[in-house]
This record gives sequence, structure tokens and C-alpha cells, in this order.
Amino acid sequence: MRRVRRIATGSVTTGLLVAALFVAPSAIPASAQGAPAGPILAYGVFSGGAGNLEGPAVLNEPVVGMSPTPDGEGYWLVASDGGVFTAGDAPFEGSAANSGERFVGMSPTPDGRGYVLTDNNGDVKAYGDAQWLGSVQQSLNAPIVGISETPTGGGYWLAAADGGVFAFGDARFSGSMGATALNDPVVGMASTPDGTGYWLVASDGGVFAFGDARFYGAEGSTSLDVPVVGIATDKYGDGYWLAAGDGGVFTFGAVPFHGSAGGGPLTHPVRAIAATPDGAGYWLAESVVGPTPIPTQPQVDGGCYTPEIEPATIGLACADYNAFLENLQWAYWSPTLARATGTYVYNACAASCAEGPRGSVPATVWLTQPVSTSAGVEFSHAHWQYPGGTGSPGPVNLDETLFTDP
Repeated sequence: MRRVRRIATGSVTTGLLVAALFVAPSAIPASAQGAPAGPILAYGVFSGGAGNLEGPAVLNEPVVGMSPTPDGEGYWLVASDGGVFTAGDAPFEGSAANSGERFVGMSPTPDGRGYVLTDNNGDVKAYGDAQWLGSVQQSLNAPIVGISETPTGGGYWLAAADGGVFAFGDARFSGSMGATALNDPVVGMASTPDGTGYWLVASDGGVFAFGDARFYGAEGSTSLDVPVVGIATDKYGDGYWLAAGDGGVFTFGAVPFHGSAGGGPLTHPVRAIAATPDGAGYWLAESVVGPTPIPTQPQVDGGCYTPEIEPATIGLACADYNAFLENLQWAYWSPTLARATGTYVYNACAASCAEGPRGSVPATVWLTQPVSTSAGVEFSHAHWQYPGGTGSPGPVNLDETLFTDP
């Protein structure tokens, strides 16, 4: 990945930029000097020893979200199975582990005594002093990929992979990309300090600003070896960091560049980024599920038991092959999300399932939740949508846990 520090022009003064670039070398952790180690990589200046905090050594499921505490002396991690892990002064207030849902993000309350989690269907769970203010009740055109609390703790936004935004409580809806064709899917969001705006980031490094969120620049997809996985900002909201799956960090606006892992090999892909509120440091969270290298091309068991990249067919009922997705045309295929259009074929079981008949409808398909397996990295979850029949209130959405190698 190309390592270019870009700073947008505008109201930022030269003096502020110069000050941001000079970080005392003695205050930078060893990982910031090109020797990242462990599942959490720390860069910049931290108070209370937060730069030396360690994350969990091994997880059952990959990390999908990371959030700092209000004082920047700790953080929370959430895994795709809903497990929550704490470090530093971050309190544990509960988790959704073993719920059977597939989680995609978390956001803490302003006082750090609670947090909200969301799964890919937009079902929100609240812990500690966090308020549950609603979940998505409608059919989704694309999976949910992130969540962000308002500064009051009285609301939150959810972002979907197609750029759709859903607002709850006192969260103000300021626009979305939901009606616009995107080159690549949205993978994360961050809100402005006053809660009247937010940014969305896509896997190709594209950034979309709404409300009072200013656009400070974006990373062109041609400069990326590995897609972007997340975005973070500080308490000033005058810039943002983008993180890629290989640990590369890109800065825009007045936020300082403290270093990245992009220049050296990582054992596991980076899944999330979180910045201290004062912007003096940030963490990158690696996925620590198995000894899998960074996945630039995940696979899926397309023909049941045969891992492939961008297969034309995906079997959904491997025992009897009574349901499958075929004629798949892939619009994009990234380390965390893939999308295609094709045909959903199913057994209507009119008289008996042995005799059929088979039905088929056009469908849009998303693959999510990459996991480490003996065959490498494989997508483990499929979500597909097809038009509803006569009298249907809208499209039909279905989900399936896919076969993966052990």
C-alpha cells in the first residue's frame, strides 16, 4: 500500500499542522517504530500507560469494532459473535456472546459507563447506562456495518453497506448514500463532536460527509493494496484517520499521523481503528482468530466443500442441494464484504421435497463474516434479497450460515 500523508487545505493553519507532526520519539511505543507486536498496535502519545495495553490473545471470532474510553486510557473490543473485551479503564458491562447473531460494531456512551452493539441486521443491544432507543424494523437493502452514539448518549446512528443511515433517539438524520450507486461498500462511520454530522467510509477509501461533518479528503482506490476497514476522529472533529486491513493509516485534515503497520508484515489482518479523544494516539486492532495471513482474497465454499473466489454458484443446502444461488455476477469482492447479483433457486416442496418443484427468483447477494479456516479465510454468512410476491409489503430478506472448512 502506498504510504502518503495527505492533509486537506482549508481553515487549518500551518502552525497547527507543524505542531501535530512533531511527536517526541521517546513517547512513541516500539510498535510505532516499525516493530508491531501483539493483537493491539499502538501509535502516538498515551496517558496512563494506555499505549502498552494488550488485547485478548485469541478470539473465537474476529474483532469487528473498537472504541476508546472518554479519557483515552482504555478501550473496548467487540467480536463478531458479540463478545466484548476490555483494556485499561474500560468497564465490562455485559456482552452478547453466544446469542447466535453476527455483530458488526459498537459505540460507548459519553461517560464510558455503557455501550451499544449492533448486528448486521440492525438489531441493537444496550449495556450499562446505554439507552436502547430502537432497532431497524424494516427490510434492509444491505447489511448494517457500523454504529455511532450521539454526544448526549440519547441516540445513535446505524450505517449500512450501501451507505444507508438510520437514526434513533436524538440522532439527527443528515443524509445518506443509500440511493446512490457506490463503487465499493461502506465499511464504517464516525460522528462529529457536536453530533450534528457524520462521515461514512467505503472500502476503497472513499469518504462521504453529512451535516456539519467537513470533507477533508479521501484515499483513491488505485493507491490501495488492501481495502480500508475503518475510520476514526478525535474530540475536535477537524480531521479523520482511515485504517486499511494491512495496518496502513491515512490522515486527512488536522489529525496527526503517528505511524502505521503498513511497512511490515502482519500475522493477522487489522479490523478496526480507535483514536484517543485528544488525538495524540490511536490503536489498531488485529483479528487474532487462528494463524491466518492478511486476506486479500477470501474464499467461499461455492460448490459445498470447494473453496473458491467469486464462484458462479453457492450451495445453501449442502445435504440435498435443495437451495442455491447461481449465475452470480460479482460487483465487488473485498476482505470483509462481497456483493453479487444472480438467481436464488429453491425447492418449493409442493407435494414432497423429493419431487420439487423448484422455483427461482432474481436476487442480490452479500457475503460477510470472514473467518479463519484450515483452507484460509472464508466468508461464513450469506444475506440475499429478492422481490416479494403479489401483496408483499416489500422485498424478502434471507440469511444463511455457510459451510466453511474446519
